[in-house]
Amino acid sequence: MRRKREVVEGQLFRKLGPGGGIWEVIAVRKDGLGTQHAQMQRADDPKTLKTLAVSTLLDPSQFEMVTEPQ
Repeated sequence: MRRKREVVEGQLFRKLGPGGGIWEVIAVRKDGLGTQHAQMQRADDPKTLKTLAVSTLLDPSQFEMVTEPQ
């Protein structure tokens, strides 16, 4: 059985595919329906932000974790 991973602030993820880049989780929040979302900033351009469902971030076909938070 696979252990469910948790997404927390400070983790770095690499977007797979062309133009992916490295993204840092800066906040994790739940919406009104209880779905968790991660707000992220691009490591090489902190002004570039995106918000993704945590389930998307944990999809191994879309993202891979680069580092655990310190």
